[in-house]
Amino acid sequence: MLHLTADEALVEQHYGLDARRSLLFSAIRLDSHPLVSPLIAERDGERHLLVRQQEQGNALSAGVPAEQIRFYAPWVTIDPRVVEGTRVAGSLPELVAELAGDGRVHLAADVVLAHHRAFTASGALEVTVDATTPRPVVAHEVDTASVLARFAEWRSEGARVAEKLIDGVEHLDGLAAEIPDGTDTRYAALTELATERALDAVLLAATPNHTEVTGHEQPAGAVAVWLPAAGRLLVLAPEGTSGLPGTPVGRYDSFGAAVAELSPGPRVGVEEEFVGIGFAQELEQAGSELVGVSAALGHWRDVRDHEDLAFQIIAARTSVFAIEAALAWAERGIEEGREFTELDIYAVYLDKIVEFRTERDIPFGIEPYFTNLHSSNRMLFPGPPVDFPINRDTTCIQLDAGVRIVAGGVTVATSDMARSLPRTAGAKEAYAFFFDVVREGIIGQLRPGVVCQDVHEGTLEYLAPHLDRMREIGVLGTEVDFNTEYRKRNVGHLMGKQESFANELRPGYEHVLRVGSFGAAEIPWRYDDVAIGTEDLWYIGADRTYVVSKW
Repeated sequence: MLHLTADEALVEQHYGLDARRSLLFSAIRLDSHPLVSPLIAERDGERHLLVRQQEQGNALSAGVPAEQIRFYAPWVTIDPRVVEGTRVAGSLPELVAELAGDGRVHLAADVVLAHHRAFTASGALEVTVDATTPRPVVAHEVDTASVLARFAEWRSEGARVAEKLIDGVEHLDGLAAEIPDGTDTRYAALTELATERALDAVLLAATPNHTEVTGHEQPAGAVAVWLPAAGRLLVLAPEGTSGLPGTPVGRYDSFGAAVAELSPGPRVGVEEEFVGIGFAQELEQAGSELVGVSAALGHWRDVRDHEDLAFQIIAARTSVFAIEAALAWAERGIEEGREFTELDIYAVYLDKIVEFRTERDIPFGIEPYFTNLHSSNRMLFPGPPVDFPINRDTTCIQLDAGVRIVAGGVTVATSDMARSLPRTAGAKEAYAFFFDVVREGIIGQLRPGVVCQDVHEGTLEYLAPHLDRMREIGVLGTEVDFNTEYRKRNVGHLMGKQESFANELRPGYEHVLRVGSFGAAEIPWRYDDVAIGTEDLWYIGADRTYVVSKW
């Protein structure tokens, strides 16, 4: 029988791999990192680390022996040489079925619910699960009016800071007037979500969702429960947990018992991409009928992010300052003949974040959200920086990163933008062109009423006349059908408390943009000896669309 676990401590113990530091997408997906984190598979004394192929470069850079890794979910690339010779399964269920041999799979309680559902839906696997040991929990009721007042106070101060940051920035003239003056629809929109899906309760365990409803930092092990019919908000946590907001209202034998007793009915929305199967089965055994709402909650955050526009502005302006300053430092260093590493560039980037916050007297915390920083000489895969040398042999450096704005322990906004330092003639020409693609070809399409997937198609049409030139200058080959491959990835996404995976500028995403939509537009281009990232943050205003991350 094949045994699977997602235990991050075991991943680090066996492979020396810190999944949240060494891997990029585990850091980006705050509301669903268990879905994309590695799994350990063991059978008959053999052990493998199961990794999404998009993390291939990071896993190998972290020192995990290639023979101990099995990859799944093929990575999208316009340069097939990058993945040539790498064995990769089409999906995680496909890989697990292959490794199981006899079709029997046993899951540790920490394996995410979405994986369990995928395994059982495949029909090829017989799946069993570790039971959890129920533990007593306490329930606190949180006054929603106090939460709204807390956010209103932060937003008022955020508006003051944001207006000051963009004062005198000509291309952002008019953006300050777009900052909302107090609208807050978080609970009304959450109730609407629940009503549409006939939910009796919504359980929020993922940090971006938990803090969005409670207005407080999430204590370890705590979950929030929204009861839409009564408009009540509760926080459940293991007995003895400190720092819980609200007023104590009860004690229960387990999370399952608490949810079953507090909810007026059995249908409970859960984040299937975040909660473990053990926790999910505890809820089910107590009588709850679980409905997956991970994507729905991502959308719930996305469509309200204009309410936090002030914080989005602070995040975007911090990012463009720090990223461009760090790459300028790297460029000077290379030209002066100094040798340094990716980590040195990262250190400068962090210093510039502090400098921006300090010199502009920003009263909120500004922390790294994620950092994709690497030399093309090391790899074309996206990933965090490592101790890799940068010198005159460096062909290109990509710095694609985001910060998060923190108030009272709550992330109120994040950013995501990219700049590059191209060093070859072809890369420099391509990079200049990609700014046209991002700002004219993508952001130029963004206006109220436009459908996300149509933006992707319009971008391919914008690129089409220029592909021959990309081949002439050596940044594109003829090995693949470019349009077919690029339709497998997005050219942007909505943005807010994290990068959106619910609303992307990508085929199959039918969300209609409107006044107040906020997001990122990007062209990641990795081919041969260059990994170029070009990405800007945009906001659709009442009269025009702004490029918020243009300095």
